[in-house]
Amino acid sequence: MPTLIYRRLLASSALTALLWLLVAGARWALAQIQGPVAQLAGLVPEVVPMRLISGYSGSWLPVIAVAAGIAVALVHAVLTAAAGRRGSTVLVAAWFATVAAGALVGLALDIAGAWGSLAGFGPRGLLVGEFGAAAASGALWGLVVGWLPGLIIRRPVRAAADAGERASSTRPPVWLLPAAVVAVVTVVAAGVTNDRARTAAIEAEAAAQREAEAAVTFGALPDPSAPGTPVPEQADASADLDPEWCTPDRAMLLKGEPDAATGHRALPIRLLNFSDQPCVIEGYPDVAFGDQNQHLLAVTLEQGGAFMTQDAGPQRIEVPAGGYAVAVLGWDAASPHGALVTKTVYAAPTAGMTRGSWPIDLDIVEGSIVAVTAWAHDPSPVFAD
Repeated sequence: MPTLIYRRLLASSALTALLWLLVAGARWALAQIQGPVAQLAGLVPEVVPMRLISGYSGSWLPVIAVAAGIAVALVHAVLTAAAGRRGSTVLVAAWFATVAAGALVGLALDIAGAWGSLAGFGPRGLLVGEFGAAAASGALWGLVVGWLPGLIIRRPVRAAADAGERASSTRPPVWLLPAAVVAVVTVVAAGVTNDRARTAAIEAEAAAQREAEAAVTFGALPDPSAPGTPVPEQADASADLDPEWCTPDRAMLLKGEPDAATGHRALPIRLLNFSDQPCVIEGYPDVAFGDQNQHLLAVTLEQGGAFMTQDAGPQRIEVPAGGYAVAVLGWDAASPHGALVTKTVYAAPTAGMTRGSWPIDLDIVEGSIVAVTAWAHDPSPVFAD
């Protein structure tokens, strides 16, 4: 290639790279501005996918930008020379090469941005997000600015009788095509590395946030994917209820206020007869516990007393109209840190009845032993809800 044409080609391709970097930088800069001015970024072609220039990209952002700029220049040079050899004016060749270079490098950036989805879902991953947006924006960019590099190298291809002479005048150096291929592959590799680093940074930030939340959260953080069994609405009953029983149309359960001593806990559950006739209750209440994942908490229930409770044993209790009966849960304190804990208490007057529930944080954790006393008269109930 003659020295003059060679220099013009290099200058034209260098200008192409500069224009690409200016557009990419302008969109990034506008996107960083707070307020209505940031909307101007939408007027600038998105030649680099936003996924690759997010705040998590860090030091990879300039690497990707420089690698893409070099790739645009090299691809532009190869395509300009190739199109010029086929008889076009160099202006048209350079303009076409700018469009093609923008689209090709944009496609490389699209592949890099979608690499995580491709790795996880195969070709279907291309349907996730806006794959192809950078390639389309790159082509649009080339269409708008491509005439500028063409002006630098503008020269009608000489209509010489000797076609071989004309071809040799625009033949690119042998190293140019391999260099362009390497540059495009480098863009993909840099983008993929950035995407992995970005994903790792997001995961690390999320893990740190979970740890911070766990430090001030009662029990482990909820896990929607955790295995477990929903709390049944009622427990199996082995016998029919007495006609005089305190059924839901006559009575309701109320949660009392929890009490505590050093290393020990107690929670009263009261039954209120809201009817105008006495009703009967006997035995032990049906109790279950739900964890932060809305699953049945694995707890051992024992009938009897505990450190803070006394159990007189099951007996038939007649609850007068407007009167109360009470049963008390007792357990030993446990550390809730990082554990499955009680977030909901479920209870029914007896097995076979539909359980009611109350949201409450209790240090009854997975594996705890909870003692339940039998129903007893409660002549002077304290405030219950």
